[in-house]
Amino acid sequence: MERTGAAPAEETESGALSCAHCAEPLAGAHALSRPIWRPIGGVSKPFCCLGCVFIAEQIALTRADSTVLSAASAVSDPAAERASVPRQPARCQIEIRGMACAACALLIEARLRATPGVAVGNVDFVARRATLVYDRNRVALHELQRTVERAGYRVAERARPEQERREQRIELLRVAVAWLAMMQVMMLAVPDYLARPGEIGAAIGTLLHAGQAILTAPVLLFSAAPLWRAAFSQLRTHQLGMDVPVALGLAAALGASVFSLQAGRGEVYFDSITMFVALLLSVRWWQQRALARASAQIDAAAARDRGRVLRLRDYPRSSEFDAVGADSLVPGDRAIVPAGALVPADGRVLEGRSALSQAWLTGEAIPVDVAPGTRVVAGSMNLNQPLVIEVLLCGEGTSLAALQRLIVQAASQRPRSVELANQVAAHFVWVLLAVSLLTALGWVIFDASSALRNAIAVLIVTCPCALSLAAPLASAAAQAALARRSVLLARPAALEELARADIVAFDKTGTLTEAEPVLTAIEPMRDRDAPGCLAVAASLESRSVHPFARAVQAAARKAGVCLAGLRDVTEEPGAGVQGVIGNRLYRFGKPHYALALAGLPARSDPASTPDCEISDERIGACLVLADQRGALANLRFGEHIRTGASDLIDQLARSGAQVALISGDRRDAVEAVAQQLNARSQLQLHCEHTPVGKQVLLARWQAAGRRVVMIGDGINDAPVLAQADASIALASGSDLAQARADVLCLRSDLGDVGFVFEMARRATRAVRVNLSWAIAYNAAMVPLAVAGHLSPLIAAVGMAASSAVVLANSLRLNSPDRSRG
Repeated sequence: MERTGAAPAEETESGALSCAHCAEPLAGAHALSRPIWRPIGGVSKPFCCLGCVFIAEQIALTRADSTVLSAASAVSDPAAERASVPRQPARCQIEIRGMACAACALLIEARLRATPGVAVGNVDFVARRATLVYDRNRVALHELQRTVERAGYRVAERARPEQERREQRIELLRVAVAWLAMMQVMMLAVPDYLARPGEIGAAIGTLLHAGQAILTAPVLLFSAAPLWRAAFSQLRTHQLGMDVPVALGLAAALGASVFSLQAGRGEVYFDSITMFVALLLSVRWWQQRALARASAQIDAAAARDRGRVLRLRDYPRSSEFDAVGADSLVPGDRAIVPAGALVPADGRVLEGRSALSQAWLTGEAIPVDVAPGTRVVAGSMNLNQPLVIEVLLCGEGTSLAALQRLIVQAASQRPRSVELANQVAAHFVWVLLAVSLLTALGWVIFDASSALRNAIAVLIVTCPCALSLAAPLASAAAQAALARRSVLLARPAALEELARADIVAFDKTGTLTEAEPVLTAIEPMRDRDAPGCLAVAASLESRSVHPFARAVQAAARKAGVCLAGLRDVTEEPGAGVQGVIGNRLYRFGKPHYALALAGLPARSDPASTPDCEISDERIGACLVLADQRGALANLRFGEHIRTGASDLIDQLARSGAQVALISGDRRDAVEAVAQQLNARSQLQLHCEHTPVGKQVLLARWQAAGRRVVMIGDGINDAPVLAQADASIALASGSDLAQARADVLCLRSDLGDVGFVFEMARRATRAVRVNLSWAIAYNAAMVPLAVAGHLSPLIAAVGMAASSAVVLANSLRLNSPDRSRG
């Protein structure tokens, strides 16, 4: 960005230009790229990177907010003052308690989205969490939390397990009190059902009814307290949710019962009230328990997906490293950031030149060039070359914090079926109230004594629990079942696309074949022995995550070979790696790349050039280790078919999907894979495709109306994974591929991929069954209630039974037998 304004730039004591945030000089290494200029506090200032720009803007925003608050009394128009400040978007998640079903989530969404400054507001009923994108200059986080509380729900603090346990005990106590009182009330109500007219005297009848009223009081005051609170808040905010008709039904039944008790005649509904509350709370408690387990399984699977970092042991004297968790880094550590990986922490580049994408952190799509001395920000994606960085900041600056930002972004999407069910349930509340009112008015004309009884029955029997739970419960159970198999669903809407897919495309290397090829032979060509050649090759590949690099590193560890110090390393994607060991320049990779170091063509000298052709009899590959004099050794690798690959292709073919294999390899290598899979007739082969070519191929299929699912794992798979309607990545692949995928298989097991497709189809069927049952139930029960054939007691049982059927059908998706793996 060009400099705007004539304000003096930040300067060091020597007069050199420096970064306005970190004070690093913008000379030397930084002279390779132009400084970034941004207006901060009305003054244009230079920065070394977008990360420093981002942090400086947040500091300036905090100071500006403090100034506005301190001068609030002197501002004549606070709204205009806040609107004049530039927008500062922020993302957050709010834990919410007290939701009964998806209709509650929809109610909270409506309130949050109506708040000025909120750009995105979605509430996940399963996770009991709101995901928000808002403008900090127009609305504060505490105001959003207050909005949730005004709607009748509670905002919970995270990481408070003791409070969670206390709330769970209270909820269970509410259920227990309701059931205990209900049984006692039913015992006192039995004489009314069994006695003939006139057999029970007025005094005894009044005493029995008074006893029922006394036992009903704790149910209404304690057990049903959340229902009253939520309904009151919804009425006060003019946003009707599911609790409003429930509260109206209870209030009407209570009022009629109290009037009959005082008048000494007429029906009482204390048994219906206690039965309804006990059944409703039981279903909700069962539901919350099931959803809590589902959410815990999903969170546990996410916890297993911790970023791994290659921490150097003794840099720069040695290239040996340890794979450790990103959260174990401390300032001063030196770490390798391979191409396609996330920067694990805020730090400084010590070695290497590359381009980083900071789009997830700053919203800036243009990659940032980095070189030795450049500051880098946690969560940036390394796009080109491997880097060595020194860790400067940890904690919230690690890639785990970046992962949380991705989870917040993913949580803002929901399947279409869930959105549709939520909208239908919200409108259904109004329809329910209208039907109840019309029922009461109609019965007043024909039999006024039955009007209130039948209206109450309509309110109770049509409580939209089953309808609003139909889609969210099935989606939650499916996600929990996937999490049990260590499969993370980054985009829940992808389940529908997976169920409807008619083309499933696979990458070859690392997907259908094992991600880790095996080094099978080392053929020295000159004066070095095999262990010496292995040491050089492993040192060169110590900063790469390519499958061949991992195979060389594994062979070196097995042989006990020590790695040498490495500097000036450069990785050429798709060709090989170059670096200096000692004072000698080496290359390791494809023959044409490695031998170009000595100025030799790949086949110029048969005596010194290894034959690296892939034979037709086996899957294999050969890479060359060379220096400036020519080839040093020939390293051969074996590539093995993944366990379960053939079964997965058979499963997809039986389901009617077209299966395609898309690879950048030559046709003979791709056909060799197809032959080993015994699926030559089932696979549509597409060979020698570049990443752009793969995108074009998928776009052509999509233009023809096909729904395409892509399964891959490499850096070059990331564009095509983003292009597909739905995508699956294996955790053994690169971070870039995982970031673009809708589904992530943590165990990298193709059996889990097959389970994903099966679960997507079963979840879609379960949603259809749930919705069909909920619609059929209401279509059958509403006419009976309107016609006066259902008492409030039977209506309560029917309402609870319908919700239990939907819940049980959804939980079948997450049964241990079905998700065992």
